[in-house]
Amino acid sequence: MKPREGLTLALLQLFAVSEAGKILVYSPSISTSHLISNGRIADALVDAGHDVVMFIPEYMPLTSFLGTKKAKVITMRNINPIFGEMMDGWPELTLKSDRLSVMERLDFEYTATSICGDLMKRRDELKPLADYGFDVGFSEQIDLCGVGVIRYLGIKNHLWISTTSIMDAVSYNLGIPAPPSYVPTIEENDNGDVMDFWQRSFNLYMYVAAIVVHRIGTDGTTAVFRQFDPVFPNVREIAANSSLCFVNSDEIFDLPRPIIHKTIYIGGLGVDKEPKPLDEKFSKLMEKGRKGVIIISLGSIIPFAIKEFEDYHFIIKIDKGDNKTGPMFAGVPNYDLVEWLPQVDILGHPRLKLFVMHGGLNGLVEAALRGVPLVVVPVFADQFRNGRAVEKRGIGKVIHKLDMGYDTFKSTVKEIVENPKYSENAKRLGAMMRDKPFSPKDRLVKWTEFAIENGVLEELHVEGSRMNTIVYLNLDKLFVHELGLPGHYGTVNGQFSNNSPTHQNDSNVDG
Repeated sequence: MKPREGLTLALLQLFAVSEAGKILVYSPSISTSHLISNGRIADALVDAGHDVVMFIPEYMPLTSFLGTKKAKVITMRNINPIFGEMMDGWPELTLKSDRLSVMERLDFEYTATSICGDLMKRRDELKPLADYGFDVGFSEQIDLCGVGVIRYLGIKNHLWISTTSIMDAVSYNLGIPAPPSYVPTIEENDNGDVMDFWQRSFNLYMYVAAIVVHRIGTDGTTAVFRQFDPVFPNVREIAANSSLCFVNSDEIFDLPRPIIHKTIYIGGLGVDKEPKPLDEKFSKLMEKGRKGVIIISLGSIIPFAIKEFEDYHFIIKIDKGDNKTGPMFAGVPNYDLVEWLPQVDILGHPRLKLFVMHGGLNGLVEAALRGVPLVVVPVFADQFRNGRAVEKRGIGKVIHKLDMGYDTFKSTVKEIVENPKYSENAKRLGAMMRDKPFSPKDRLVKWTEFAIENGVLEELHVEGSRMNTIVYLNLDKLFVHELGLPGHYGTVNGQFSNNSPTHQNDSNVDG
């Protein structure tokens, strides 16, 4: 190498380092799927040359899997076992009941607030993060402790992650319109976007319930931070002033809805356009079955119905250490049990005919990208709504968990594998998702870099996020109009003016 070439290369490397952003990704170990989503964000930003730290407070017990393969990782362990204890009882609870009640959702909020309090009791351990000089901080929507931690660390530029489709609390805080007439709420709601009168009534109730639960939870979280800083902003205010909101869904797959300028869809991030070759074990499994292979990832299924599909081979994913499922399949010839499978790549195998799963958004988007038909058996949270998106797009069917039985499973699987429309629709949808302008990675990286370069993006803030509910919905105007009291309009409106922000009822926030 010539001396001048070496100097040029050194200068380019120095320039690249100086241009790299310092990025914090706050990712509590709420579940493996959340770690996967946040880890993909961290890895994509590392690939783009940025200095990324993933901070993982331990909610569920941590294993060797931390979500990211490339970012620096800092964990805070042994905070409080209460979250894991609560989640241990959820499988039985969610399978026996139609949906989680409002009180059970409040229990989640109280538990998260308790952990947040214990985390901040150890705030001296956060000093290395405070000293790091981060340009931006990411946190997700399910627990606003992360929003508070990021502000506590002195990071003014917050980027919000919705690990599901746009959560009701996210739209509420950011001022994103969410008409309950055709935008179904995210949690515990089996409605699609076409609803009759009673479904719309239930949807409105679920929206109000979601906001009430959110406000109670966020007030508790705010109280945690005000224990050591009495003027700490309400975490809803901080969230409302997020520069951007990255949504872990795909607008072509998802149910259509209004969005705002700061809403960036990145569903499918981390999924390569083309699947990688399978190893020898799974390559051999995928050659079984005269007509193809069906993958089931449920936890509990109906083995006798499987036996009737003798032309198909079933690969059934079970939990590690599961000793109960195997004996259920005595005498059933066409199946294999696995504790792990290369899901992203096996979904792209040409002999895969159907994927049966609960409806977690990561798995659904991966299957949709690969053009695979689906049977969805929702259990809790956003899985019901995700299932309705599958039906809306014509790529599969939903079985209600309380209706899951021999005949229902058999007829649903038979309908999908024998009717070519599901496969045709899935292939078309997958092609559009793969070929749409601007990849999820490009969107994430370019918008994050834009936020780093320009600071807090106040230009994207929606005025509706600063209004109180009365003004936002024009209820004051309707009230005055119905009473025929135009002279009193100013009095009524003054009681609910912009001086009393809707979603944020405490102090003002800079940026």
